[in-house]
Amino acid sequence: MPASNEAVLWYCPDSAMSAAAKKVFLTMGIKIKAVDPARTGQTVGCLFGIRGFDETPGAVPAPAPAQPVLVLSGFTNARLDALLTALRKAGVPKIGWKAVLTPTNVSWTFHDLCAELEREHEAMGGR
Repeated sequence: MPASNEAVLWYCPDSAMSAAAKKVFLTMGIKIKAVDPARTGQTVGCLFGIRGFDETPGAVPAPAPAQPVLVLSGFTNARLDALLTALRKAGVPKIGWKAVLTPTNVSWTFHDLCAELEREHEAMGGR
């Protein structure tokens, strides 16, 4: 049973991959917050729709990442495992840039979060 507070911030430049992942999210009852490339200068909290994180007027969009980005909120470990298994079974390619919403990254812009995920990915040898 999905928790009512489960949500994903989802960015994916590949339309087929995006559609397959969205189908999994919907089937599992997970709220989807799709990231429009024009809003990459907004905070993660704003994009999730969290109270107190309002739209920043005039925020300049940064270049959108070339790969998918998945940010998760409200998941237990068991539900996270179930989501990743369901994505794999649905044929969704591995998503290299994943994060969990934290008190720290909630105030970062989406672009800054992506930059951090890229640094972490490179530090791990690009795996």
